[in-house]
Amino acid sequence: MSLWIIPTIIIYSLKNNIDTSEVNSGKLVNIYSIIDLYNVLNEDIIYSINFADEIVFKNSVDIELSIENYDNESEYVAQIVLNNEIKEEKELQKENNFNIELINEGKNEINITINKNEEKKTEIIKDIYYIEPYQKQFLDELEKNGVNNKVTSDMDKDLVVDLCKSLGINYVRYGIWWGYVEKNNKYDFSLYDDFVNQLKQNNLKSFVILGAPMGILNGKSIVDSDESLTRYKNYITAVKNQYDDIEYYEVENEPNGKYISEELQGWYLKMINATNEILNDKSIVVGSTMMTQYYVDSEIFIENILKNDDGKKFNKISFHPYDAVPNVKNNGILIDLLRKHTKLSNNYGGFNKFFISEYGVSNYSNKITEKEQREKLIQQSVMLDQYSIDTNLIYNLKNTGKNTENIEYNWGLTNYDYTPKSSYYAMKNYYENTNGAEYIGDINSIENISNKNIDAHVYDKDGKPKIIVWSKSKDENITIPYKNFRASDVYGNEIQPDENGNLVITTSPIYLDEVDYSYFYKAISNVAIEKYTDFVENFSNEISQVPELTSKIEENQKYMEAVGQVENKIVGSATIQAMKNHFELGNLILQAYKDGRLQIEDVKVSSMLDMLNDIGNSYEDLVTVSAQTVNQTEIEQTNKVIQDAETTINNNQGCEIIYPVKILDFARDHYEKAIYINSLEEENDIKNGLIIGNNLHASLLANWTKLYAQINIDKFVDEYIANNPVTIEYSTIELTNQNVKATIKTNAEIQITNNSNSKEHTFEQNGSFTFEYTIKGRALRITATVQNIDKVAPSISGVQKAKLYTKPVTPKINDENLKEIKLILNSQIVSDYKNGDILEEEGFYELTATDKAGNTTTTYFQIFINNDTDYKIEENYIKNVTYNTKKSDFDKKLKLSVGYKMYRNETELKQDDIIATGDVLRTEAGDNYTIIVPCDINKDGKVDLKDFIKMRIYLLLENNLDDIEKLAADCNNDNQPIGVKDYIRMRLIILMQDSKSN
Repeated sequence: MSLWIIPTIIIYSLKNNIDTSEVNSGKLVNIYSIIDLYNVLNEDIIYSINFADEIVFKNSVDIELSIENYDNESEYVAQIVLNNEIKEEKELQKENNFNIELINEGKNEINITINKNEEKKTEIIKDIYYIEPYQKQFLDELEKNGVNNKVTSDMDKDLVVDLCKSLGINYVRYGIWWGYVEKNNKYDFSLYDDFVNQLKQNNLKSFVILGAPMGILNGKSIVDSDESLTRYKNYITAVKNQYDDIEYYEVENEPNGKYISEELQGWYLKMINATNEILNDKSIVVGSTMMTQYYVDSEIFIENILKNDDGKKFNKISFHPYDAVPNVKNNGILIDLLRKHTKLSNNYGGFNKFFISEYGVSNYSNKITEKEQREKLIQQSVMLDQYSIDTNLIYNLKNTGKNTENIEYNWGLTNYDYTPKSSYYAMKNYYENTNGAEYIGDINSIENISNKNIDAHVYDKDGKPKIIVWSKSKDENITIPYKNFRASDVYGNEIQPDENGNLVITTSPIYLDEVDYSYFYKAISNVAIEKYTDFVENFSNEISQVPELTSKIEENQKYMEAVGQVENKIVGSATIQAMKNHFELGNLILQAYKDGRLQIEDVKVSSMLDMLNDIGNSYEDLVTVSAQTVNQTEIEQTNKVIQDAETTINNNQGCEIIYPVKILDFARDHYEKAIYINSLEEENDIKNGLIIGNNLHASLLANWTKLYAQINIDKFVDEYIANNPVTIEYSTIELTNQNVKATIKTNAEIQITNNSNSKEHTFEQNGSFTFEYTIKGRALRITATVQNIDKVAPSISGVQKAKLYTKPVTPKINDENLKEIKLILNSQIVSDYKNGDILEEEGFYELTATDKAGNTTTTYFQIFINNDTDYKIEENYIKNVTYNTKKSDFDKKLKLSVGYKMYRNETELKQDDIIATGDVLRTEAGDNYTIIVPCDINKDGKVDLKDFIKMRIYLLLENNLDDIEKLAADCNNDNQPIGVKDYIRMRLIILMQDSKSN
């Protein structure tokens, strides 16, 4: 028989395009390998064989076998062995098809032996990796777990998506790298488009890393100038415009290795603010720090974000807590990093969500085995749940290189050729056990067996306790009685008891199901008591300032201690009240802070609330595992409380309300979860408890938010008002007889809510008016008072206006604000007049009183003193005879001892005749006396206008009167030259006559 050598190579996929230029944190990523297929030769059988897939997601594999030199005279038989078990024997034809059913998930060895004429000619051995479809879990769509995967041009996108779907994760983290998509200021996303769309179509969410300019910034790998920041913004805008379905954006990967100085960290903060401005409808994740001692320590870098005014508003923080040390240290590095970072967060007010965007274990060389990798991945995933990490992303989906000696190449859940490691299957089983479950807490013992090296964690899975347990030390196995539970290994295979009826617990995690319900209460109690202790230790000084806190904390601790002893299910209403009692601690803190009894900074208040909320998670768990009846009204009420809190915050945008906003974000998360679960038609034993617990948690946090926000607002408004006082300005503060305008004056943003929204009010008289207004939402009042209006003129008593007085008068001026008095007598100012002086001088008076407000009162009057009681006989004249005097009256008044007669122009006067100037009295002795009637200048016995005219002419010309008339013009009988006083007396006499006649 001749030897036929015909090389037949059937290559399914040759992918040997290795990019060694990309190094991410020292871990070479996404390097594809050759998938070796079969070229088989035999000395007299030439054949080709094709396995449809090396990785299959169904429970069978298709095989094509062709015998190229098929001999019709010969008999060919194939025997197919699956995992050392004969599955089929079949006579072969030239072309043959097999479908081998796979029973066991994982690696399956298929051995095909070809016999010719009953003689074994060749043997073909092939490993097929079977991945069972992921089993849908209740609420697994809410899980935030995933893997990292680098996108490259030669990546098998379909296989990557299938591997992720079958794993049971929801997130895939990858970079849309700046340096890959920008070329000459233009953007090309073709590398990512298909992958992003495939993820979306398969309900896988994108967790995208932004950044990595990789040479486009003149060789720089960082943003450190306004120009580069502008280009970064353009890049972010381009990403936003290209994709609208990215769940999270992480700003840079491990920036603490690049932004190492204080100045450069300032540029990193500018980057995250710029990203937030552009992607304001997206969730921005910051930090993404590596654990290093060579650049900027992760804690320092994150602390610089948390304490920065701009950085405080970001509450999604990621870091990469790698712990790849073998089990001897029991994940001590990971635990230490989690404690430090959560403590750091609490120091700066807390209420941050931590994203572990990279964690994992590399199995390389003989230092860390694949067994250790899968064990530690499960252990660390549980630890992240224990520390309430929001999102957990394993690094990496696949190995990035073929060299198994290199730690950087071997972080994957699959090998370089995508064939799954045992870690892939173990994590798939982990997700099926924990997706949709609530982490409850750790416990100290199982089946009453306590051991310091036991690590046991309780989950609420579908309303039932599930425990994940392992030994902390690889040097100590822990034995417990195998009873009251069902145990399974990392792959989901049931574990049988040993020969003594015990379960042996090693470092390989074990899942315990069908355990007693009391484990819920043990875990809740254990966690809450430990955290109460931490709270008291951390805030002892603050608690001492609010004495009522101590008794309340002790009361709650005792309650939780009692919970740990419960054997039967607790009544749901009791757990709801217990949760309210716990959150009342926060109310007490806020009230004490508001009252000024708690003298601490705002950030410390938030830190206290953050730790109380962490304890509150245990109370939520208590409600979840106990309460059953959903009250739709309470869900509606929670929505109202959240909206009220949002309104309070939104109405005070100018106020810095950092920490209440963060608390409200947590409240919304709980509420949205409750609403979502409530909307599901699918029933599950955990469903109602989750709705009640999350809704109650949301309501209590929203109450905190509203109280806390109002305190911040009040403090802000107090300071704002103090810096922008509201005052009232008056148009005048002097006494005035005009209206006074009161005007609100302030630099504050003010809204007047009364007075027709006007800042001005006009006073027409003295009084008060209260302006009602709001500043920054606070209702306030300020009263304007006016007491300087005086519209009342001074009053003058003791004289009447226009009255003629015949005797002295005493005017009296009354006015509290009297300013001046002016007295004018006969057109001349009386300079020495004082209020209350007696006026007796004859004449025309004008009295004016003016007050300080400018009000004036003027009165005028006349004084005419009739001092003609006696006639005066001087020489040949009888003077001072009153006008309008009849002869009969004259005779009575004139007392002469001699007889006489009176003549006017030689005609004797009768008794009823009026005596006039110029009349002559003749005595019996023959003496003649001329009568002078004062003011009767025209000699008719009267004093009237005719006399007044003659007087005025005389005063002007002094040439119109004879001697007798001149004597009559001396109206006041003062024997002085005729002047103003005589003129005034004549006026007074005329006025007096007019008043009598009227």
